[in-house]
Amino acid sequence: MDTRILETFLLVAESGGLSSAASILGVPQSQVSRHVKELEESCGAPLLYRHGRGVSLTLAGERLREQLRPLLAQLQETLANVAAQDRKPAGPVDVALSPAFMRAAGLRLLDAMAADYPEVRVRLVSGNSRYVYEWVLHAQVDIGVLSDIGMSSQLLLEELGTARVVLVAHPDFALPDVGAAPAGLSGVPLRLPSPGQGLRRHIDIWAARHGVDLNVAYEIDDPDMTREIIATRRAAAIVSRLSIYRELADGTFVERPLGEELKARTVLATARNRPVTPAMKATIQTLKSVSAQLFAEAG
Repeated sequence: MDTRILETFLLVAESGGLSSAASILGVPQSQVSRHVKELEESCGAPLLYRHGRGVSLTLAGERLREQLRPLLAQLQETLANVAAQDRKPAGPVDVALSPAFMRAAGLRLLDAMAADYPEVRVRLVSGNSRYVYEWVLHAQVDIGVLSDIGMSSQLLLEELGTARVVLVAHPDFALPDVGAAPAGLSGVPLRLPSPGQGLRRHIDIWAARHGVDLNVAYEIDDPDMTREIIATRRAAAIVSRLSIYRELADGTFVERPLGEELKARTVLATARNRPVTPAMKATIQTLKSVSAQLFAEAG
């Protein structure tokens, strides 16, 4: 059946008259009457009472109206989604990345988007996880990638990957075997994330559980400054392996495991109360693909 017949019936039901519906549609009243009659013949029951003040719905008409509303709404939504999928994603997308993720994946993301979605313009900004959370929440950016912040009632969070947390130092820096005896870390000068960061909370809980008295020499969130601290042998650092896996692979730095219980989770964040555009969907899909490759490499 032509959906225009169903839409005409709903308009008659809402407007309360054949002439009103015809005026809204910009068609002759006879066409509206014909559509209603065709629908009544298909249903095998009268749908309208005709009277001096216009029309009103019969019991069958009421039932049909209540069932048609959601069906036509769903049909319109489906058609809109298909049309959106058929269009090439285009336009700007603002993405905020944590500093470690920016260094590890920022260029990969831009290259992948340029290759697969050339009409999408990705604009990157970097900030620590607390700032990224606020930027997404207040619509300053469309998408955020940040360290695990737990549950959120205001943001949609999807895990991108999990990396081991390790103790890292210059090869000439004396490191204890903390995997076998965590308490041996006590007294070693350390660079840690600043208080309030998700990873710092996990580290503090781990240290308390194992009786480790952390010697916090530096509280730094910037990955470049962290690498400088390690390279100049000022301190060792407890970091997500994702942030420094290249230096570990080429032997610039060495690592000691801290146990399987200590991990760093990275999540993708979008706002619950804002629509996701085709350009955002393309960017999210690419971020997930880039992340899967990245976390596999980082180990």
